[in-house]
Amino acid sequence: MRVTAERFAALLVALPIALLAGSGVAGAAVPAPFAALINQLVQVIDVDDREDHADISVQFACTVNYLGNTPQSRGTGTTITLRLGPDCGSLLNSVPPELPLIGGGGQLVTGARVDSLLPGQASLELTWSRELSFVMAPTANGQGLRVRLLGTGKRATGYVTEVDAPEGYAVNLDSSLDKFDPAAMQAAATALSTQVYVSETDVEDKHWFRLRAGPFKTRAEAERVLRVAQPNYPRAWLAINDEASQVMAVDRAGVASVAALGPTDAPLPDAERSRILRDARAALAKRQYADSVALLTRLLRQPEYPGRAEVQELIGLVRERAGDLAHAKAEYQEYLRRYPNGPAAGRVRDRLTLLATAAAATQSAGAFGGASAPSRWSIAGSSALTYLYGQDQISSGGTTTSSTSLNAALIYGDLLVRERGTRYDFTARVDAGYTANLVSNTGGSQDRTTAAYVELTDRQLGLTGRAGRQSLATVGAIGLFDGLYVGYQLSPKVSLSVAGGLPAYSSYSAVSGRQEFGTVSAEFGPYRQAWIFDGYLFDEVSSGATDRRALGLQVRYSRPGHSAVFLTDYDIALAQLNSVTLIGNVSIPGHWVLGFDLDHRHSPLLLLSNALIGQSAPDLATLQTEFTPSQIRQLALDRTSTSDSLTLSASRPIGQRWQILADISALELGGTPASGGVEATPATGWDRNASIQISGSSLLQASDLHFFGLRYDSSPSSRSITASWDARFVLAGAWRLGPRFSVEQVDDPELGGTQRLFLPEVRGDWTGRHSVFELVGGYQIQQQQSQAGLGASTTQDARHLYASVAYRLRF
Repeated sequence: MRVTAERFAALLVALPIALLAGSGVAGAAVPAPFAALINQLVQVIDVDDREDHADISVQFACTVNYLGNTPQSRGTGTTITLRLGPDCGSLLNSVPPELPLIGGGGQLVTGARVDSLLPGQASLELTWSRELSFVMAPTANGQGLRVRLLGTGKRATGYVTEVDAPEGYAVNLDSSLDKFDPAAMQAAATALSTQVYVSETDVEDKHWFRLRAGPFKTRAEAERVLRVAQPNYPRAWLAINDEASQVMAVDRAGVASVAALGPTDAPLPDAERSRILRDARAALAKRQYADSVALLTRLLRQPEYPGRAEVQELIGLVRERAGDLAHAKAEYQEYLRRYPNGPAAGRVRDRLTLLATAAAATQSAGAFGGASAPSRWSIAGSSALTYLYGQDQISSGGTTTSSTSLNAALIYGDLLVRERGTRYDFTARVDAGYTANLVSNTGGSQDRTTAAYVELTDRQLGLTGRAGRQSLATVGAIGLFDGLYVGYQLSPKVSLSVAGGLPAYSSYSAVSGRQEFGTVSAEFGPYRQAWIFDGYLFDEVSSGATDRRALGLQVRYSRPGHSAVFLTDYDIALAQLNSVTLIGNVSIPGHWVLGFDLDHRHSPLLLLSNALIGQSAPDLATLQTEFTPSQIRQLALDRTSTSDSLTLSASRPIGQRWQILADISALELGGTPASGGVEATPATGWDRNASIQISGSSLLQASDLHFFGLRYDSSPSSRSITASWDARFVLAGAWRLGPRFSVEQVDDPELGGTQRLFLPEVRGDWTGRHSVFELVGGYQIQQQQSQAGLGASTTQDARHLYASVAYRLRF
């Protein structure tokens, strides 16, 4: 969306006011009863859009275990399956449907939806504007998730085709809602004796694929091909410069690849070639582009040898970093010509997409650096309105009571203002909202601020600075904070960052000086196109005392069909291993995907301020007047238990319409000793559960979806079994209908009897290109039968009616 000068001037006036208001408007933390009523699993979804990738940070209200996602690494979106941790409270019974607002990326990440099919389990569905590759990993504290979208480019849409980009004229041969077969492209190119490409476009909420001949520099040439094409393509028409910013293709610009000249040098020993490649990489890291190109050119003039494909890709990257985009495109094209199925072919296509999009959106500066392209201001944003209502009725001993348990409206909005210059990028963003609670006895209304910051990026130096309220889910345990972040791209494979400020653990939190933190982090990779390493040093101070000082490491491995993430966090100040996690997925022949999640951690997160648990002192400063530093340290260790969990999962498609997902897991929460006047807590013992989910499509009508679930849970104190059915039916237009029914039986001797829960629910939603409208209604029935003694029993019947209406708009 382009912004006029008048509108932008108005935004410049309004934005600082919003930033100032957002930094202090949040008030006190949300009251606990009200927070339980709102019951949102996802607190924040934030998108950080960069030159060639985008990072999605998801922050949850409690601990979750990642079970898996489908599709695994490429698609127009993914559905992530999560196991809820023991601190999720009432969410363990049922996660209400959510439409979380997406901050900062409404044009790229187009949708988010939270749902639950089985107790203790939830799914997060994320969708993006086009097919992309992606990788994901949880955060060290278990309350976040990171997803990186690869090859996003600047405002790129569509997909790569290895042809020249339109230069003004093309012939539209045919249009279709389905992708064109490569054979159709080849047949058209042969019949017309010219280049043919496929592009994508959206017209009236429909996504079209276009088969086109061209590009042509003159209208006369295009009209000649049109006349030749019309006998075989009667719907063909002349297209005049209508895809400059949409077609994902490349412009050769009359530049030949160095490799295209052919090898002219005598073969070198392998050791000498390895030395030259090391020197070329070192020159690139120092931004000595001319030296790097000269060294790589020597290698490209060698006869074919193992490792030459890596050199071909690298010289394209060096040319791109140096700003020589025409040669960069030619080198990337040569890679695809020589190695169309090479290990980096997908990545090279993504780089070509980025270069094509940037070239289409920027005016030429001429051979000697003439007038540069004008600055481009743009705005993007989203807004959401949700209304929630709940009515409770409890019948016991012949007495019935009714009450309104939930009556609230949630209003959220996100505004992103961006200027992309020739060297500098400026971004300002506000993500805030208001929750109006209409039930007076469950807490007051609250406002919230998820983001309120300004950011400046120097692309030439690889330096980014950001100040204000922001999210930092990648380092330690910090989610939201008020402060400063600085990132530096030291080399293509090494990035450094520092951050510091005041933690704001909830979007309802005001700016508070009670705690301060600082952190330094580094990311290395990818190495061998598979390994990425992240490390950090984190320090947090509360009331003048070190609350947390930790070292962390994350290792990510990703290959087609195989992925693994290892995370560990060690508290230096308390000399304790805070957490260690190993997560992975492995594809095996027969279309099975096996997953595992092994986790050991302190629960809650190990902090010195945990010593306040069970004490009357409001903060560490007061506690220091009652106990010595060593006693406070021991109290913190005593109040922090440990948890161990294991999850194994397996999934596979069955035929064309069915998918099966099964998992087993076990969780144990350790006990804590008595100390400081606080009683001991026993260990919970192992809680073991198993579940199976079978999904099918097109069973009763075309494109419908059905999910059948069964879950069994066994702990030392109770047993439960749950069966459920969830469906999605396509109605007229963009409407969908989703009926759902689940039944659960819980046998808990500590409660003295058996509980049965019945939950019928129906959901209807309408999804447009830029908006979503959703209606949800459900009626939960809970019947509990308890033994009252001497063989007598009592029955209690609890019913909960709930409904919600939600509307979300992107612009």
